Amino acid sequence: TTPQQATLCQPFADTLGLPHIGTHDNFFDHGGHSLLATRLISRIRTHLNHELTIRDLFEHPTVHDISNHLTTPTTPRPAL
Repeated sequence: TTPQQATLCQPFADTLGLPHIGTHDNFFDHGGHSLLATRLISRIRTHLNHELTIRDLFEHPTVHDISNHLTTPTTPRPAL
């Protein structure tokens, strides 16, 4: 795994209430749902300072997929 994937595993596991999660484990297969998805996105924002949407998580439901998605350049959201 990459350092970013290792960092992402903890928020995934914490959100799902699991002791650990693998990089290819699907968030939704382990009991994730839309409410938990919003919590996970908030934790990722806090830990990695990256913006994600619920759609991003549905399209990229594993640590591996989210990690690859986060390396794709995006336009930051404007400050309020």
